[in-house]
Amino acid sequence: MRTCKKYLSAAALWERIEFRVGVAQDVFAQTDGLFDICYNDVDKEAYPQIWHMAKGWIRPGGLYIADNALWHGRVTMGNYVDAVFGSTEAIAEHNRLVFNDPEFDAFINPIRDGVIVARRK
Repeated sequence: MRTCKKYLSAAALWERIEFRVGVAQDVFAQTDGLFDICYNDVDKEAYPQIWHMAKGWIRPGGLYIADNALWHGRVTMGNYVDAVFGSTEAIAEHNRLVFNDPEFDAFINPIRDGVIVARRK
């Protein structure tokens, strides 16, 4: 959080930010209002659950961003032999949910491990 605060303060934006760190499910339960941006980097097997929770909290024009959308290329291989506790299946399902949601436009930026960005219409 220090790095985030440093850069947002330098841009004179920190005072406009409500920055929360914690277990995503708990943060959503304790928050009122809508988000401009929701960044998801939870345990991978929880990605579909977080999408279902987060999408209703994002304002029109707001962004949902999730890291690891390509998961080392595993989600593109079709047969999800996964030594990481079902993470590949969960991320693939998450990506399908995001791309099939008619309220969002989405794309995957293939940088590093893939970042999915979805904008609420």
